[in-house]
Amino acid sequence: MLTTLVGVIVRTAPNTLSFDSHDTMPEIYGIKANVRKANEWVALSASRRTPNVLSVVDKQLHAFKRRTLAHVFYDQNMKHIEDRIIEKIKGFTDLLGSADDGLPVKEKNSWGSPTPMTNPCNWLSFDIISDLTYSQSFNMLKSPELRWVPEVYTSMSYRSMVCLIQPKIFECKLDRVLLARLYKEIISAGTWIYERTKTRQSLGVNPDKKDIFSILMNARDLKTGSEYKTKDLWIESILLLAAGADTTSATMSAAFFYLLHNQAALSHLTAEVRATFTSEDEIRMGPKMNSCRYLQACINETMRLVPAVPNLSPRRVQAGGITVGGEYIPEGVNIGTSLYTLMRNEHYFQKPNEFWPERWFVDPEAGVTPESLALAQKVFCPFGMGPRSCVGWKLAWLELNVTLARTLFLYDMRLPLGTDSFNKSTAARSDYDFQAWAIASGGGHRAQFRRRHDLQ
Repeated sequence: MLTTLVGVIVRTAPNTLSFDSHDTMPEIYGIKANVRKANEWVALSASRRTPNVLSVVDKQLHAFKRRTLAHVFYDQNMKHIEDRIIEKIKGFTDLLGSADDGLPVKEKNSWGSPTPMTNPCNWLSFDIISDLTYSQSFNMLKSPELRWVPEVYTSMSYRSMVCLIQPKIFECKLDRVLLARLYKEIISAGTWIYERTKTRQSLGVNPDKKDIFSILMNARDLKTGSEYKTKDLWIESILLLAAGADTTSATMSAAFFYLLHNQAALSHLTAEVRATFTSEDEIRMGPKMNSCRYLQACINETMRLVPAVPNLSPRRVQAGGITVGGEYIPEGVNIGTSLYTLMRNEHYFQKPNEFWPERWFVDPEAGVTPESLALAQKVFCPFGMGPRSCVGWKLAWLELNVTLARTLFLYDMRLPLGTDSFNKSTAARSDYDFQAWAIASGGGHRAQFRRRHDLQ
């Protein structure tokens, strides 16, 4: 990483500065910071004229969009939708226990076929967010019909990152030429989502099974009169599928990778889950789940190493300039912090590139002091910071906790025999390989599952 070589501030583009310091995060992303979202963010919307909650530059319009979506993720609403989420997670764990023909593996002591973990993690996350958005799941866990969707979203993420890094490609519409094949796929997918949007809108508000569309269709800004028209609903639904599925599935896939490559952590976590819960149905959010501290440490460690949005999130300095880290930055400069570099910074984290859940517990013998733990907790910000932080973090936290706990409660898990790192020591094992587009995307690793011998 460049910050290791040249220091805290790196000029990553002619008009962009990256700050690899937690102390500067509030100065850049805080609510009082004299900045706004950079103009380049428009590339992250499917429309050049209609922004989504992520790409919108106007602060007042963003506040309205964010307030609207925040209603979905209030604690009370999360309790109402938890059963719908758990239903999909059960489909995920059932799939892990199936043979290639989709039927359950009958012999309790037999290992299933190697499973490429990126796929079921993607299918689960898309099934959940599509159900919560439209009240109609894509049903990817059970049917191959729509399994092309995650691949197209990876293309969208790649195209967005290219346009964000080089705005002229977007401004001059060169992405239509330079990324012609991907652009054609993206347009086709956008049209398909538009048709789903119109179909869902025509059904109106569902009083029995509220979804995100119901909330968006009823939303109105009393100050400005802003509301969601068909195009707004379409633009937001494209983002919702990406933010609600791609981000969580990337973290989930990475969590399985790190556990599979760290046998001690896998054994510790498996023992904790099986000692805490006595049945699959018990495994849901609540006091018992909250007591699984090692589970939380493993998830935190995964999000530290593989933040769902790893790259710099630029902000444009406004008139009057801004002081960041003691340095004056004039109007018009883009500034930001990469969560990937920040949370692998050796000044904040011991063994910064290692999966080490124990860093989240005080243990002087292991070198974890109250002071080092407090510093790590202060710097840890996988969902961002300030008024633009991730509004759906509670949904991601629920999915990750319940999915990992249920999987390890039901199954033993291992790397397929013959995998390169199957017999390697911890220090020799590779890091999770992912692409840092607009949203992290990676995987390729496989796992084998065997139903617990002591479960009836």
